[in-house]
Amino acid sequence: MRKVQQRLMGLAAAALASLLPLSAHALSTWTAGSCTTNCSETGDAAPNVSYSAYSASINTSGGAYSSTNGFAQSTLAYYSGSGFGVVAPSGDSQSPNHSLDNYGYQDLILLKFDAAVNLTQVKLGWWQYDSDITVLAYTGLTSGVNVGNTITGKTAATLKSANGWSLVNSYADVGKAANTTVNLNTNVSSSWWIITAYNSQLGGAPTGADGSTSGLTRGTGTSYTGYDFVKLFSVSGNKSGGGGGTGGNVPEPASLALASVALLGLVGLRRRKQSQR
Repeated sequence: MRKVQQRLMGLAAAALASLLPLSAHALSTWTAGSCTTNCSETGDAAPNVSYSAYSASINTSGGAYSSTNGFAQSTLAYYSGSGFGVVAPSGDSQSPNHSLDNYGYQDLILLKFDAAVNLTQVKLGWWQYDSDITVLAYTGLTSGVNVGNTITGKTAATLKSANGWSLVNSYADVGKAANTTVNLNTNVSSSWWIITAYNSQLGGAPTGADGSTSGLTRGTGTSYTGYDFVKLFSVSGNKSGGGGGTGGNVPEPASLALASVALLGLVGLRRRKQSQR
């Protein structure tokens, strides 16, 4: 009788463990490196990721801050110890413009995981002048979709319109923290993520004076002050339990059934022992 009870308890524990929420799993970290395709992570087992870059020229004349041109494939550059920057098509290879920035070009880095991931942290390896970023997640269905087509030719103003991209949030002064928590309130899981230098057209109202380097701000004119120049060192998060673009944490029917059977068996044994007293 004791062996049967122990076996049922073991089955119940195993089944219930499979139903634990995402937060119970260890955090994984994907660190920028010379690898850009099918790159593995450190920490708990989780999907691999591929990186790519896109840029769109912006208008900075007369204090304007608008990205009116379409995004096109750009060059992702790795800087040892600092992380990924972006070198746009022309006049963008010098410092600080070879970073992920919004001066002259609005740069973005696409992270394409091979399964849904819930990102929770972003870490910069380098920044200059200001370090505000915007994070987006693809919340549409990914099956049969070419992710490049959801970005190429789109402007900052139209990227989210019927393309499946949704704003997670914009974050101020990211370079001043060792790790910045992201996606806290939205808690989105997705296979595709965008990290870009801050752009108010994508979402996130400024919280400081434009041209300043404190708070969520926009650059103005031709001075570097207030523009964001960052290099992406790493992202951290958890593997989602579901599939598709939005992921999910729905327990599998088999796990639910196993847990139910095991728990019912324990209840039955307890009642039988009580009736024999």
